Amino acid sequence: MVLQNILSKKLLPIVFLLLVSNNISAQKTVRYDLYVKDTLVNFTGKFKRAIAVNGQIPMPTLVFTEGDTAEIYVHNLLKEETSLHWHGLFLPNKEDGVPNLTQMPIKPNTTHVYRFPIIQNGTHWYHSHSGLQEQIGMYGNFIMLKKSDDKTFRKGIDDLPTVPIVLSEWTDLKPEKHSQNVA
Repeated sequence: MVLQNILSKKLLPIVFLLLVSNNISAQKTVRYDLYVKDTLVNFTGKFKRAIAVNGQIPMPTLVFTEGDTAEIYVHNLLKEETSLHWHGLFLPNKEDGVPNLTQMPIKPNTTHVYRFPIIQNGTHWYHSHSGLQEQIGMYGNFIMLKKSDDKTFRKGIDDLPTVPIVLSEWTDLKPEKHSQNVA
């Protein structure tokens, strides 16, 4: 009985802290499924290999709200390894997406889950960090909205729609043959 009283007095604050911190840490989990697949494009009159995600180039725009948990399933349907790097995001190092450094590459015909808290707001981008896949289509927008109950939230400004603009260029040259010529 004495042991039970000691344990309940010691464990009760810990259980309360866990319950409260779970409610504070994440508004909701937002899941995206990204299917990475080879495709052919004809932007210049010639058909060339590209990589599309969910059938599109650039990759889908991912939208979260500060406080969400991102859960991003990458289904690699390529015949080669891939990865995704979240450019400019504050996240755990193991989710950074640099193959053979912060994660193992995503092997062909496998799925990898990136899971991390969204702890900032703003518009960033994400891209492949494997080979030269970014140059043939693997890049997209990453939008993190400010929480509406944030003390710094400005009605009429922070709730305006975010419309990212992607500037990119295409070449029919194979990037792997010409990458060493770049100064």
